[in-house]
Amino acid sequence: MSGALSETGLLARLAASRGGKLVTLLLRWGIPLALLVIIGRRLTELGWRDIWQARPANIGFYLLLVAQFFMQPFGDYFVYRNLWGDPPPMAVILRKRLMNTFMLDYSGEAFFYFWAQKNLKLAPGMLVHGIKDSNLLSGGAGLAMVWLLGLLLLATGGLHIPVMPGQTWLYVLAGTVPLILCAVLVLGHRKVTVLSRRQLAATFGIHFLRACLVLGIEFGLWQLSGALPNAVACLQFVALRLVITRLPLVPNKDLIFVGVGIAAAGVANAAVTPVATVLVILAAADLVLAATVAGITALPGLARKPA
Repeated sequence: MSGALSETGLLARLAASRGGKLVTLLLRWGIPLALLVIIGRRLTELGWRDIWQARPANIGFYLLLVAQFFMQPFGDYFVYRNLWGDPPPMAVILRKRLMNTFMLDYSGEAFFYFWAQKNLKLAPGMLVHGIKDSNLLSGGAGLAMVWLLGLLLLATGGLHIPVMPGQTWLYVLAGTVPLILCAVLVLGHRKVTVLSRRQLAATFGIHFLRACLVLGIEFGLWQLSGALPNAVACLQFVALRLVITRLPLVPNKDLIFVGVGIAAAGVANAAVTPVATVLVILAAADLVLAATVAGITALPGLARKPA
């Protein structure tokens, strides 16, 4: 425990140092601005008028955009209601999501920890293990979904993995790594967590169900957009975004997805302009919804636990 505390103190000192602040500033603003410049130039080459004219006309597309935004907060709401009995206000969970999206990964978890420490009365260890293990199980559920989606793409001919003689085990190992830490939680149990096995199973199940719903919504978005030639191409773009969202400690993943998605349009034998239009709408919708939610959750009293 003392070792963990000393490491935390070291990280805090590094973050507060001049070099740490410079690195944080670069990650928060420099990289996103560079991505915006690169993507902006590419979109200008395609033509902004053509991009506007290629926007999806189906109203269902825009309804799914809103539904997609709230999937993760509602998943967290049910997770912490199951773990703690009395869930935090939705305004707090939404604020956590915003910080994770637009700052560094897990910055929202730090905010959530300090909020819960101040406002909730929980059994010893339940606060730390609830947040830590929920994130661990969420990562395991998401990476398991990458594996399942990869199998689905292989079955439909949308993914080709070159398997060399004698190295098949490498692919099997890579596919099982996402679940190793989750298995440690279950097998180690009381040695590594205060959560019961039932709580661990329920938490993993909620995160996995949420991941399934998100992927279903994203597939529906691409289908309704008409930007891709077939269902397999839609699955490929869903998988691409899923892989990007699994990248650790990478800010502004939506911008990365826009850039990578535009480059991948040609590989999927799709017209670049409609694909670029959908990618821009996906990123812009997240910004607009986040700004709206941020304004609402900042209203006095919403983030406080009722007495």
